[in-house]
Amino acid sequence: MIKDNILNDTSMENLSIHAKEILLEKNPFKNFKIENYRYAQLHKNIESQSNTVKSPLHKDLTKLTTDISNNTFANIDLKPTIDNWGFSNSDSFFRVSSLVQRPTISINLDNFKETSLFLNISNISKNITIQKKDPQLKTLVLLNYNCDDETPKSLIFDVAENANLEVVHYDVSNKKSFLYFEVKQSNYSNFNFVSFQSNNTHIRNEFFSSLAEKCNFELSGLNFNNFGVNDNYSFIQHVKPSSSSREVFKSIVNNGAITNFQGKIYVDSIAQKTDGYQMSRSLLLDNISKANNKPELEIYADDVKCSHGSTVSKIDQEQIFYFNSRGISKEVANLLLQKAFIIETLDTIQTKDIKDFSIKLLDNLLT
Repeated sequence: MIKDNILNDTSMENLSIHAKEILLEKNPFKNFKIENYRYAQLHKNIESQSNTVKSPLHKDLTKLTTDISNNTFANIDLKPTIDNWGFSNSDSFFRVSSLVQRPTISINLDNFKETSLFLNISNISKNITIQKKDPQLKTLVLLNYNCDDETPKSLIFDVAENANLEVVHYDVSNKKSFLYFEVKQSNYSNFNFVSFQSNNTHIRNEFFSSLAEKCNFELSGLNFNNFGVNDNYSFIQHVKPSSSSREVFKSIVNNGAITNFQGKIYVDSIAQKTDGYQMSRSLLLDNISKANNKPELEIYADDVKCSHGSTVSKIDQEQIFYFNSRGISKEVANLLLQKAFIIETLDTIQTKDIKDFSIKLLDNLLT
């Protein structure tokens, strides 16, 4: 297990004081008081449910995109960069432990002429760095499917000046999966990230993003039909003026599951004219499930427009009655209201084929 393997790894001898502190003192698998992991319950061994998605997701997605999963990519060593933590927040245990335990490959999306690419990260055991420089919009589809691995994995995006990138992440039918995403945007770049999470037993996704001047960053997440713990953490920092970020997470919670969202927008003192928005909403379908939402703002500039909010609610029975009065059954009405609640998160997908596929998948998994 990760909590034991790191401590016994002889490579610890070659690590910096900073890395050792993160791995030994700030290990959330053993230290349950770490604020950024307060809801994750990483130490728990949650019994897997029979929630495997039988849809051939890989085959369906490769019909819409170009599969680059089996290409040969250059290996790089990120261990010397472990101390280069560029965020105004506590370093991520997931990041440090993944760089210590896994090798890394590098992918330059500009090497592909196709505009829609597919990467099955379930079958890639390494960390991945991804570069995008060309201004032309590309959509990268990531599939994380049927995983059972508690060793964190990192995906690090470097988005150059004027570049445009969309990432659609399908996080489906995993027993255990812990992912770290990092996005660094240069001036005038645009990055759109959509995370589709369903039928998982125990997952955590971390999203760290740093925005330079006049950037735009969007993060949309939806999760439903999960068992156990579905945990999302985000830290979006504005370090230069006139950038914007929009973050919306929506959860439908049942079957005694726990869904968590903990996120912060950080605005540096020089990041005037920042426009930041963060919203988390949860819909509880029973009395044994739980939703923990903790949105935060940390602002050091005085000319900004930032807001955040959070709601936890149940389906309005008056709406069910309205549908019933028009001949629509309670079961169908419940599904319609669930879809209406969560579908907003898919509206940001810019590639029509991928958006249509995502809506169809939502329909299939909600029924």
